[in-house]
Amino acid sequence: MKKYLFLATILSQAISWAADSTIIAARKQAILNAFNARPDLLIEPLKLEDVQLGEHDGRVVVNKKAKFTYYVHINGENTAQAKLTLIPMSTSRFTPTYYQTDEWWDAHKAEIDEAKRTGKPQPKQDMNEVAAWLKDMKLSTNPDVLEVDPVTAQVRRTSLSKYLLNIYLERFTENGKVVLYRGAERPNELESWKAKQAPKGARYWTPTANYAWRYARKNREFIQLMNEYETPLFRFEIPVADFKAMVDREWPRLTLGVELTKNSHQIFDRSMYFGDHFYGSMPYMGVGFMGLEFELRGNRQGLIDMTKYYVRPATIADMAKDRQKVIELTLRRWEQQLVTNKSSHLSKLENRMETLQAEKRLLLAVQSGLSYVDMDKDFQTVSRNTGEITYIDGFHFSNWIQEQIKSMKVKTCEGFF
Repeated sequence: MKKYLFLATILSQAISWAADSTIIAARKQAILNAFNARPDLLIEPLKLEDVQLGEHDGRVVVNKKAKFTYYVHINGENTAQAKLTLIPMSTSRFTPTYYQTDEWWDAHKAEIDEAKRTGKPQPKQDMNEVAAWLKDMKLSTNPDVLEVDPVTAQVRRTSLSKYLLNIYLERFTENGKVVLYRGAERPNELESWKAKQAPKGARYWTPTANYAWRYARKNREFIQLMNEYETPLFRFEIPVADFKAMVDREWPRLTLGVELTKNSHQIFDRSMYFGDHFYGSMPYMGVGFMGLEFELRGNRQGLIDMTKYYVRPATIADMAKDRQKVIELTLRRWEQQLVTNKSSHLSKLENRMETLQAEKRLLLAVQSGLSYVDMDKDFQTVSRNTGEITYIDGFHFSNWIQEQIKSMKVKTCEGFF
């Protein structure tokens, strides 16, 4: 009897995988047809091998020479009827004032390295030369987003800027203002923002503190600075009308785009899904409702404009609230879309939520100087798990929090949170 049950299980899995393989094959063909229907936008026709799909996300290699790819997002339930949204990645770089071709970069690498060592201005490729190359490669900062129905083969195209602007206005707006964050890449950047001065080299923002944290966490003093209300991660609030004016213009002062980390692409190369190397190659959270990171690149005038919209360093509450929202949205998306190891990934993400809440309580307690009943329990939670907002390069949060606890007042404050 056990033998028959075993064979039935194997057969069931085989049928399930066959169905999944059929779905993936249909999706790949629909995506291939959607791109090749507009040869005027391609430097060469795509092949089926250029459409790389896993069970719940994927990548389309549209231009190998420029390393230009699209992200494949499944809308809603992961079924044969699910529509697909294809979103161009890392496009904000495709501007003559910012981009340099690989050939030029390789030819001038020694000069660039020397400029970095001496602190002198780095050489830049001639803008007209870059513009001509971008035109030949059919690259721009505002290509189309494709929404594909694999069942009907219908394709709808929307410019990336318009598509993302609608998302910003729907999902990243509070009290009539678009909220953005920036993780400091240089020391003393906070002083510039406080003085309403444009920091040297500041170019990028993101609508989630979660993504900005990936840059700010390189500062080993991140936790200490956050405890002192000087987090090297900054909050900006832009009135909706001003935000639209900065984005929707011939020469945008803020260019909207999406991207994924280099490590997540490397995980995709190995495993056919975008993963997060910080958390054991779990599927990548991104902004939660989509496994992508959103980013904005400002030109010189955009940077100057942003000095008007600086509010303050992000607080512990900002960081925890933002990360919690991303985790909650990710849980909903994974519940709909994951196939392999679904229950395991959901359980791990719920555990990460518990770790985040423990971190928040500990950090707020240290900042206030007040202890609470379950402090030791929370300490044990964060000690045995990878940190969320406390996972900082070269910093041992457990050691730091122990030292802080020793000097705290003994007082129960359950209602503090």
